[in-house]
Amino acid sequence: MRLVLFAVSSPYAAEAVETAARLGWEIAACVRNVDGPPTPPEVADVVEADELDAELLAVPFTVPLTTPGHRYAATADARSRGFARQAVLVDPTAVVAASATLGEGAYVNARAIVGAGVRAGRSCSANRGASIGHHNLLGDYVSLGPGVVTGGSCRIGTGAFVGVGATLAPEVAVGANAVVGAGAVVVEDVPDGTVVVGNPARALRHGPGHGGVSVPADG
Repeated sequence: MRLVLFAVSSPYAAEAVETAARLGWEIAACVRNVDGPPTPPEVADVVEADELDAELLAVPFTVPLTTPGHRYAATADARSRGFARQAVLVDPTAVVAASATLGEGAYVNARAIVGAGVRAGRSCSANRGASIGHHNLLGDYVSLGPGVVTGGSCRIGTGAFVGVGATLAPEVAVGANAVVGAGAVVVEDVPDGTVVVGNPARALRHGPGHGGVSVPADG
């Protein structure tokens, strides 16, 4: 299996490099699409987005970014340049139930668990050690930070971001482009575009999404 990493000016790109290595996949190229900080030292063979050729465009790609809005924008950029296929990247140390489904572009990082009956949309990201409870519904571009735990039958809307070590009680709903702060314990539904923090989680403010960017409702 060959893989292109698109949008690698982020330290998180190194995680995708590690997952690909554990899977035995070949990284065909790491594509830098914006000016920004230096790429992590683990990221090699960097190609500028304006230098792509037909051979690379035929390889499945993934976008190793943690912010949902940035991942959405980079995915749209990749497709506008001619990429057609997104890979589903699942670390070999992760556990994904046979009855779960992952949308195109999903990334399940090391030691994450995806429970029975989970339905995850396009380009969802479950970081290291996240545990997604049975029958969760995840919208497109959802990001779950390291160590997140969700109870059964939770609903997480498009573009939502759940921070490091947060916990969602069973059947809780987190709205589109909402942000759950690190370590928060969510026992009540979170409206769209709301930032919640604390234990129990309380609304802090309303905003456009994690990092100040959102994912459109039509994804």
